[in-house]
Amino acid sequence: MKTWHFLWRIIRFSPGLYGWVLFLQLPRRLLALLPALIVQQIIDGLTHGMRLGNPFWGLVALLLGLMLARMTVGMTVMTSERFPMFHTQLLLRKNVLAHLLRQPGAADLPFATGDMLNRIEGDPGALAHILIMTAFTTGIGVETMVALSIMIHINPVLTMVAVLPLLIGTLVVNTFGQRIERYRKGSREAAGAVSSYLVEMFGAVQAIQVAGAIASTVRRFAVLNERRRRASLRENLFRNAFLGIFDSGISALGVGLILLLAGNALRMGNFTIGDFTLFVSYMSLNIARLSSEIIARLADFRQAKVSYERLQALLPNRDPRALVEYGPIYRRGPLPEVPPLVKTERDRFNVLEVRNLSYQYPGTARGIASVNLRIQRAQFVVITGRIGSGKTTLLRTLLGLLPAGGGEVFWNDELVRDRTSFFVPPRSAYTPQTPNLFSVTLRENIVLGLPIDEAHVQAALQTAVLERDVATFVDGLETVIGPKGVKLSGGQVQRTAAARMFVRMPELLIFDDLSSALDIETERLLWQRIFAEEQRTCLVVSHRETALRRADHILVLKDGRVEAEGTLDFLLATCAEMQQLWTGDLATGGEDMH
Repeated sequence: MKTWHFLWRIIRFSPGLYGWVLFLQLPRRLLALLPALIVQQIIDGLTHGMRLGNPFWGLVALLLGLMLARMTVGMTVMTSERFPMFHTQLLLRKNVLAHLLRQPGAADLPFATGDMLNRIEGDPGALAHILIMTAFTTGIGVETMVALSIMIHINPVLTMVAVLPLLIGTLVVNTFGQRIERYRKGSREAAGAVSSYLVEMFGAVQAIQVAGAIASTVRRFAVLNERRRRASLRENLFRNAFLGIFDSGISALGVGLILLLAGNALRMGNFTIGDFTLFVSYMSLNIARLSSEIIARLADFRQAKVSYERLQALLPNRDPRALVEYGPIYRRGPLPEVPPLVKTERDRFNVLEVRNLSYQYPGTARGIASVNLRIQRAQFVVITGRIGSGKTTLLRTLLGLLPAGGGEVFWNDELVRDRTSFFVPPRSAYTPQTPNLFSVTLRENIVLGLPIDEAHVQAALQTAVLERDVATFVDGLETVIGPKGVKLSGGQVQRTAAARMFVRMPELLIFDDLSSALDIETERLLWQRIFAEEQRTCLVVSHRETALRRADHILVLKDGRVEAEGTLDFLLATCAEMQQLWTGDLATGGEDMH
């Protein structure tokens, strides 16, 4: 999709707001023409003997009134411009975030986190800016056409001279358009690199301190910041210095030509001093302004193209129209209420079947291949194996957190076509190896905005063996747990994530090494409470003895494939890999990130 087509779709999202801004430009710009006409009448009147009487002071009062009217209209326009800008930025950001949240959760982001934030924060504003400024330039264009009509009526030859700067400026900016675009892209990429490094640096403060790498980290940041400064300086110098000086130069050239030609017209008597002041005023404040604005808008359009391409890169393999897909943005008023989870008969779990499920990490030989699995209601199925055997990858591929390279998944004998959106509460819930917690209260981390009553929250705490821990917190469930749950122990983090699962009452519980940070007694009590409800179904990655002894069925993975499966007794009698895990390497069979 072309940049201009994309911008037109943005306008169509808020036609009333952009139309109102454009309409207000007309009185704003036409009022700007009247002071020069009044000054022309005052000067010509004084030249022809007008006295400082009522006509003179009436014109002065009218001039002051116009100034007040221009200030009022100008403030109204500037206030009105904010609304379509906010609409545009909110729409673009919402669509980008909605697309990202629909992607497989374990898949890599298209760019580094800091760069992503830089794009989402800055580029929508650049696109909204050019639309508002285009409306402003359109108003100046109408103003200039009216001014040229007045000037042509006075002196057509001098008017033609006044148009030359506009034509020259347009030609020059088109000539240097690609350089503007290149400098803009370099500046935004350099700023994104700084943002990315800041995010990584703040996320690894402890590692930097332990490694004694503070000085080298700061030096690296200084290098990146210097690159950003140079790129930004290069862009601003070219945009504001070169083009600005050029624009001022051709404007001054136009005024100089007017001065030279006006002298002869004044001597011939068909051009008055008032006409001369009007020409100079319109040249300096109107026609030269249009030339300057057109130059700026052409440069803005090149920069907008860069911003559009940077945002579109966040939506790879998607129709470009998805970036400006229309929908509610909730700029004012209450946000829509989060609907409660309602379990239907279609959500009820009876059997899950996995057939030939495969996934390979790009550029590597790691992953899973041709995995088959069948889970029935109320079963406790455990996936075990050594580090790197593919346990976590299997869960992530099954749930749609990684895009499957092949295979099928059936829920109650029905093919699941979009696993990413299907395997969510109330059908299933998942706790990963390292749960994600937020720097809010413990309650908010558990409910995550859902309208859940207190009884269900307390029941979830009890099942997760977390009720005694909460009782020791000064603020109980209202305790703010810090970034990523830093105020909690590893076991408390895992059990908080488990409580988040239980409170949603899913049909299928999926754990990835849930009890790795728990002591033996807490782990025993946790599984006991989970299975206090007979119909609970669990799919668990674990190498812990407690989980393996409870399992109805065990899958042993090796190098991404199912090495063997069956009960614990059967595997210990027939599977060499399971025997080694059980007798010698049980402690090293834990989680894998691949």
